[in-house]
Amino acid sequence: MKIFFGFVLVILSGTAYADEKISFEIWRDSVIQSNFSGVVLVAKDNKILFKEAFGLANREENIPFSTDSIFDLGSLTKQFTASAILKLQESKKLSVNDPISKYLDDIPADKKNITIHHLITHTAGFIPNRGGGSSNLYDVVTRKELIDTALKSKLLAKPGEEYNYSNIGYILLALIVEKVTGGNYEDFYLEKLFKPAGLVDTGYRLPARDAKRVAINYGADQTTFQRLFSIEPESLPVGSSFQHLELKAGPRFNMEGAGGMSSTVEDMFRWYLVLNSNLVLSDESKHQLFLPHNASLKKESKSHYGYGWDISFTDRDTLHAQHNGSNGYSYADMHYFVDDNMFIIIATNDRDVYPQEAMDKLVLLMTSSMANKSLKQDK
Repeated sequence: MKIFFGFVLVILSGTAYADEKISFEIWRDSVIQSNFSGVVLVAKDNKILFKEAFGLANREENIPFSTDSIFDLGSLTKQFTASAILKLQESKKLSVNDPISKYLDDIPADKKNITIHHLITHTAGFIPNRGGGSSNLYDVVTRKELIDTALKSKLLAKPGEEYNYSNIGYILLALIVEKVTGGNYEDFYLEKLFKPAGLVDTGYRLPARDAKRVAINYGADQTTFQRLFSIEPESLPVGSSFQHLELKAGPRFNMEGAGGMSSTVEDMFRWYLVLNSNLVLSDESKHQLFLPHNASLKKESKSHYGYGWDISFTDRDTLHAQHNGSNGYSYADMHYFVDDNMFIIIATNDRDVYPQEAMDKLVLLMTSSMANKSLKQDK
C-alpha cells in the first residue's frame, strides 16, 4: 500500500544534492530495488507526508506488508518505560532521584547508590544483558531471576560515572513500575500511556492481534560450514516476535521493559502527536525525556542518552531524538526532530537486507530540507 502526499524536497546549494529536486517517488524507487521489506512513515508539523509499505510481511503465505502491519519495536520500547516512570513522578508516586533500594529488597552495598535516574540513563553500571548477552532474548525468565542476576552482577562502573547501555536497567524500571502501582507494568502502560494516546496496536501481550497483520521475521544465520567457506546462507523464516508466547507460557524478564513490544507506524505516528502535546506527559516530563543527561560524562561524544532516547543536535543546533531496536532479525529506527517537529519511523522484518544507505539518504533529505526551509508541496 502506498500513500504519497505530493510533497517534494528541494535541496539547495551547499548540500550534497545541490540544485536537485528530489521527490519521495525517486527515493522510493531505490528502496524497491533494494528488496526492502517493511514500512516507512514521514511526518512534519503533525501531518503525514509519506507512508508506504514495501515487500512481503509473510513470504510463505505471500502476504504483503501494509501500513497497518504489526512489527517488533525492539528497544524503541524503552521510551515507553521511561515515559511510564515520568508519569508516576508526575503523580508524586516516585522520584527519578529515588534510590532503587526504596523499591527493591536486599540491595548490596555496591548498588545502594543507584537511582532510578541512573537506570533510565544507562549510568547505573549494570551489564548489558542477563548472562552477559549469551542468553536467548525470549527465554522464560521470572522477576526474581532477573533481580537476582542484576544484584549479583559486578558493576562495570560506579553509579553515575560511566554510560554503559543496559537492558537490565530498563527491565528493573518495569519492575519498579509494578512495585509502585501494585499491578502489571503493561497494564499501566496501556491505561496511562497507550489508551490516552489512541494507540490500539502497541504492546507485548495485551493487544488482540490478527495473525495476518503480524510480520514474520527472517534471518540468514551462517552455519559453521558456511562461515568456514564464506557461503552466503539462505534467508529463512524465524517466526513472529511473539509466537514464543504460544509455545511456552511465562514471563520474559530477559527483555520485558527494555524491548519486546510491537506496534504499527500508525500507532507510532499517534505517539509522535502525543509528544507534541500535553495529552499524556507534561512539558516538564517531556523536557526530561529529551535532555542529553550524560553530556558531562563523555564530552567528546556527539550524542548522549536522554530518557529512553539517544539525543544529539543537528548542524543547526536543533534537537534530534533517535532510537533503534532489533531482536536480531527485525529492525526499527525512529527519528524525532523536536525543534523542527519532524518524525520518521522505519521498520523491517529482515535486518540482513535493510537498505541502510537509502534510509540514511531519507533522513539526510529531510534534515537538509529543514536546513534550507525547502519542503514544498508539488503543484
